[in-house]
Amino acid sequence: MSDIFIKTIGKPTLKLDRLNLTDKLSSIRLELEKRNTIDETLSFSKKTPENEFSEIERENEEIFCLKDIRDDVNSCYFLYLIKNSRPSWKILNEKWKLDYGCTMSFDGIKKADKRAFKMKDCELTEIKTGGYERDKLEFESKEDWMKKTNLFIEGDCDDVNILNFLKLGLKGSKDENFNNEVKSTYQYTELAKVSLKVSKENLVLTDDFKNDINDAIKSKDPTKKFRKITKRYGQFIPTEIILGGRFYTKDIGISLKNSADNYIEGSVNAGVRPLSPKMGYDSNSSSQKSKFYSFNCIKILGGEDPDDENFHEKAWIESLKDYQNWDCIEFKDPISIFQFLPDDLRKETIKSIGKKILYTSTEDYDYELYELGRHGIFELRNLPDNILEIILNEEADSDVFATVVDTDEDSKNVFFNCQILKKPKTKPSIIIHGIQEKFKRLKYQLKIKMMIIGFDIHFNLILSDSSVSLYKDVYKSESSCLFNSINHNELDYDKLIAGNEPFLGIPMINRLDSSNNSLVIGHNFCNIQSNNKFRIDTFSYCVKNKRYDNLPDFSFYILIISNNTTQSFTFRFDWWNKPYISFKEPNPRYISLYLTKDINYNPIFLKQKSKEITIEYVNCDCNNTCSICKNKTLKITTDQNDAECKIYSISDSIVMN
Repeated sequence: MSDIFIKTIGKPTLKLDRLNLTDKLSSIRLELEKRNTIDETLSFSKKTPENEFSEIERENEEIFCLKDIRDDVNSCYFLYLIKNSRPSWKILNEKWKLDYGCTMSFDGIKKADKRAFKMKDCELTEIKTGGYERDKLEFESKEDWMKKTNLFIEGDCDDVNILNFLKLGLKGSKDENFNNEVKSTYQYTELAKVSLKVSKENLVLTDDFKNDINDAIKSKDPTKKFRKITKRYGQFIPTEIILGGRFYTKDIGISLKNSADNYIEGSVNAGVRPLSPKMGYDSNSSSQKSKFYSFNCIKILGGEDPDDENFHEKAWIESLKDYQNWDCIEFKDPISIFQFLPDDLRKETIKSIGKKILYTSTEDYDYELYELGRHGIFELRNLPDNILEIILNEEADSDVFATVVDTDEDSKNVFFNCQILKKPKTKPSIIIHGIQEKFKRLKYQLKIKMMIIGFDIHFNLILSDSSVSLYKDVYKSESSCLFNSINHNELDYDKLIAGNEPFLGIPMINRLDSSNNSLVIGHNFCNIQSNNKFRIDTFSYCVKNKRYDNLPDFSFYILIISNNTTQSFTFRFDWWNKPYISFKEPNPRYISLYLTKDINYNPIFLKQKSKEITIEYVNCDCNNTCSICKNKTLKITTDQNDAECKIYSISDSIVMN
């Protein structure tokens, strides 16, 4: 061991330590880190004959020993430390909290108060060519404005993850006025220096975050707990961050009701600085909302502040040679903080949150009925890529609910029924049957309203109050049965009926062949009056043979949508005593028929047109020999009207966004 004087270039004081001259510099670094003598910002250096200091690259510390670089001055050994010319990811992460969760806001990206993960490594790439860029920043919408002012410059607002976090940010901005901001245009100059990419393997879960996640999973209201977690730890982590510098100049003036002399302090986020000190905040300006918004000024991200009110681009670029002057200038590919959890904990989190409505849409479908008993197959072809990925992902455990609408208001003596075909490891399909009073070859223009239900495996709906419960009953056709009843004691009658909570049902088959391709599976919900419990009656009708038939193998799904309401309608009767419900707006609707009395009603089908719902009955060519025709003879009339329609409407959208 030898006495070593340690000198940090640029600092006046020396430190004395005892070190082994034959140790590698990597080992010396570890010793000095223990005593807070060296950190990631400092490199070892060797003094040259010209009294200059050459930096030892970090990767070469395994090559050199202390004796190779120590300076011998009058029999005293000196070790020189110098500021890094190149940053390490640790320096950048420490300065900019790159492994902290983020939330988009009207005022730019907000970093979380607590850290969910600690970065242990990452991919840091120096941008040597193509880093300098001049371009224009324009805003096409509120979403586009929010995206770009939160430093997501590339891509578009159709990116599923970005759009989700944008909507959460816009929701948090309440009634902020975006109109002037959206109309504005900026010229910007950018100098990108490094790209930092982080993956799940680079992040280590903190104990605090792990404990909070486990507490939420075990709680009675996980959604509420997870909402608090996102406030504490943020919503997402960008998986790529560009650091360097960027400055903006206003390109187009905006006509304001206020005087042009009213200036607004401008910044993209907390790191953006307005150039001119004379530019202040005028509290009398009604348009003064966004820190990003201003006019006739320069805004700066990164680089040194100019010494005067004049901006010198050359000097600003020169200042970016020092990484201490860099700033975050762009974020890319944000991922929910919950996606970075270890797989077992991530799966537990998904299950605790429960299933959600992930996607809804209304599609046109031309159904050609050219053969008696012929069915139509609606393939789920036009789904967005992210929804298709979820459907094919077993972890999402997704299901489809659908309803079919006849758009021809003049069509008569026909109605339509749908059920789901779900084969293993394939996309589901919607099977459609047209039931005519008398067969006629016709082509019908239908609308199909569908929703995708499943686990939110990407955590895009973790803050949503809406959740769903799914009940599945499996029926096996081991014996001949035209009519089957399923009792559901676990369904909350008071919430569903008195509380108008939406509930839907649909049959699902896992194969389609000659044994079942002409079978329509119908269902009615019924109140068991003795104890206010539910029963689901299911029945099967063969459109080819025009008679009730044995139920095939199928599963019946019941969907209950929490924190939503349904509308309840009773039937009116036309001149021919046909039950109907009419609407003003031509929207496809999800419908559940609910019988308030448990008596022997004839199986009921529903026909939905754009503005009307009617009750339909089928003709059974059994000559009154089947059990249904013998025993279930009552129909809905003005004197015996125990039927209600529970109507649930939902707008078309990628709900998970």
